Amino acid sequence: MIETTAATTYVVVCRGPHCREKGSLTLRKRLVHLLKGERRAQLIGYACFGRCDLGPNVAFFPEGEWYGGLAAPDAAERVVRHATVAQPIGSPPLDLPSAERTEHLRNINELIATIERDRARPRRRWWFF
Repeated sequence: MIETTAATTYVVVCRGPHCREKGSLTLRKRLVHLLKGERRAQLIGYACFGRCDLGPNVAFFPEGEWYGGLAAPDAAERVVRHATVAQPIGSPPLDLPSAERTEHLRNINELIATIERDRARPRRRWWFF
């Protein structure tokens, strides 16, 4: 597992087609706005959690909790409060089978490691040699 600062929570929003149909793009856009400049939480997208009928879905990492049905107008605000001050979402977490949970957590961990590695890499400007 990658090492994250104790204060960093990753808000992982499903970007799968069924979640998009159910409002994940709207949720994600609102989260981008609400989390801008927030140091305690970072937003990332994920291909698909496979819980399409319960979307839009969000996972919190490293906490390892999933929530679904986050299409309500105040869903983004509830997600931010959960990520930044550990206030409950207001609905029970999704119960993923152990093997599925483990696989998604491993994938999210790899995704975050790649993002962090890319951020740490010096940027080269191709037009300067």
